[in-house]
Amino acid sequence: MMERLLVVIPADLLQALAAPGGGQVAIVIGAGCSIEPPTGMPLAGDLSEETERQLVLDNVLLAGQCENPRDLSALAQLVFDETGSQESIVQRFPLERMRLARPNSGYKYLVALMEERVVSHVLSLNFDLAVQNAASELGVSIAVISQSGQQVPVRAAVVHLHGTANSASGELILRADVIDAGWKGQWEEIVAQQVLGAPAILFVGLGSAAPVLTATVEMIQGALDGNKTLYQADVSAFANNHFAQQLLIPEERFIQGGWNAVLAKMAERIAADQVHKLRTHGKELLAENMHDQADQDRFDGLASRCGPLSLLALGKLRAFAALEPRHLYRPHRLEDDEMLAEPLLKLAQLAQHFDMSAEPTSAGTWVLTRQNRTVGQLVLASGGGVRRLAALEPRARAICDLVAEHSVAPPDFVLVGGVAPGAVHLSHVDIVGDADPADIIDGPIGTPVISANDADFMQRIGELLHAA
Repeated sequence: MMERLLVVIPADLLQALAAPGGGQVAIVIGAGCSIEPPTGMPLAGDLSEETERQLVLDNVLLAGQCENPRDLSALAQLVFDETGSQESIVQRFPLERMRLARPNSGYKYLVALMEERVVSHVLSLNFDLAVQNAASELGVSIAVISQSGQQVPVRAAVVHLHGTANSASGELILRADVIDAGWKGQWEEIVAQQVLGAPAILFVGLGSAAPVLTATVEMIQGALDGNKTLYQADVSAFANNHFAQQLLIPEERFIQGGWNAVLAKMAERIAADQVHKLRTHGKELLAENMHDQADQDRFDGLASRCGPLSLLALGKLRAFAALEPRHLYRPHRLEDDEMLAEPLLKLAQLAQHFDMSAEPTSAGTWVLTRQNRTVGQLVLASGGGVRRLAALEPRARAICDLVAEHSVAPPDFVLVGGVAPGAVHLSHVDIVGDADPADIIDGPIGTPVISANDADFMQRIGELLHAA
């Protein structure tokens, strides 16, 4: 069994990721990012070889006419010279697979880092839409630039330098003559200069440097007197890496590891900061609201258990806490830490009262256990002090339905803090079926949504979990 590589991110790159104000890092991605499952796109050589095979079978090319079937740019140039168009080669690409490409975890982390404004821009040399699909899955809106002439916004965006699976066949940058020289003075050069203007640039998943990248980086380095920092991540060893040699990337700025592992490791740095801020801001708010030291310690003990969670899991916890059923990732803000302070404290008090342990999960929920046995699962939420329970219930139940789609069982209840005062909430009783929410046969009607501001919330939860 092969030993798993330990991915090490250079210290200065970690510092750039966490820099105040963000936007210090741009990422350039290639086909090596999309080969990891479940995205599963072919590398350029494999795509070229399969396309050449089909072109020969369909009598577009003769067998052996292409000297190197694994060279996609040379194959595209040959087809263009023979037919006067790129259409016959593009038609044989797996375009539908590229459009529907399922995002791997690396792409989800990338979108989260963009949403956190940690990554300024992403320059993609891929045709697939894995970045866009990751954003759609997480409920995050990102800017996408994929056509010549489009302007790159200041905010985080993904720029497809060579077009996408949705581009017209003639718009894809494939041919050797275009790749080698056709970009000079054109939109591709201007866009590359803008994106690669970030202080730190990370190249991931590229087998070799495209000329537009090499020339642009060299030009910017010259203008800045070499003050731009380049990094590369790749599964291969540094000594055998042609790309690193092309761009003169030193070994201390080379990261050996796959796309998923590298992005997860980068995201760990941001997640650790977010947990620290949650603990700090939460304790400060509780102190301002005259909670004693014991309550502050209860809160801190529970908040610290978020430490092992990934950045994606933290974003999901925040989205659920804000009762945003359309989002699976919510970027970190100071108000999120303050919004979570009271519900987390109430959960800590609840766990202590019933001699239970409360642990966060990657599903965005919390699990209550006693003596290593699961007692219940809940969603922790907040009304932000401005919404009444009646207004929160539809959102809370939508979150529970979302959780149920991806887990064995739905949450047992939703615990909501920061509920605005209002009319007394009455338990629903079905006057037709005479269903009792506590009926051991029919069970409760929907997931109970319980206000942590109610004086009897512990008693109600104890009865619900048979833990009183």
